[in-house]
Amino acid sequence: MKIQLDDYYVFCQVAKYGSMKRASEKTRLPLSTVSRRIVSLEENLGLQLFIRNKNKLSLSNEGAKYYQKLANIVEELANTVDELNDDSGLLSGHIVISTTKLFYARYIHPAILTLLKDNPKLSVELKHSVNSTALTDDVDIAVVNGELPESNLIARKLIELELAFFASEAFSLQYKDAINNAEFNNLPYISTLSHPSLPITHKSTDEQFKIQPSCKLTVMDAEMLLSATKEGLGYAIIPLYALQPADSALVKIFNDYQLAPVPFSLLYRSRQLQSAAQRAVVDAIVSAFK
Repeated sequence: MKIQLDDYYVFCQVAKYGSMKRASEKTRLPLSTVSRRIVSLEENLGLQLFIRNKNKLSLSNEGAKYYQKLANIVEELANTVDELNDDSGLLSGHIVISTTKLFYARYIHPAILTLLKDNPKLSVELKHSVNSTALTDDVDIAVVNGELPESNLIARKLIELELAFFASEAFSLQYKDAINNAEFNNLPYISTLSHPSLPITHKSTDEQFKIQPSCKLTVMDAEMLLSATKEGLGYAIIPLYALQPADSALVKIFNDYQLAPVPFSLLYRSRQLQSAAQRAVVDAIVSAFK
């Protein structure tokens, strides 16, 4: 039986992501090619590797056995080839980064731009971050914020960013008494999907606590957060780096209280599971904060 290593690599990618479409995107092969290689491998082995139905693709018992035995071997082989290419000056691959649009534009883009210009065979895909502390299977590298859960992933701290409470002038006047009385939980609040749980400290007494505000609106990113706050829908916790001169209509509130700065970290898998391209992207991002 002729062994087609490419077919086994494609099989492992489909098994890993549970989708031929996602494997196609990851390997940058046409979907028809991915499908054809899986069928060819099944025919050569005389086995059904996947159970297919209209909405789901899952490993068969035999497929699970093959994936369990082959996954690490195939991954290591692919990484070794990447390292050899890297040694010869040929950095290639498709890397998926999860981050927010504003953080990427403000801090990361120049480093990625330089890396892409220097490596024509390297490509990067940006995904909007909807979970502040997670690295999903379809993402290689994630920019995360706040406290990180225990895991076997690698986390490298990039920066700590200052936060403050803001509201529109109209909102601050309308709810002046509630703001003066520090009624955090009784005022309409605007949040983001990745909003971290942050401690608040009273500047005079050093009393520390966490709030549970009533969310009037939950938005997807900092731009929407700023817009909704300026429109007077509620108050918000806003990172200072997100503010622009045009945001002068916003005013700081709860001035007797201070928010702890939020740490931003880079989250990725161990270097043994990384390709040379992934390591290069990690190094480029980290260097942007030195």
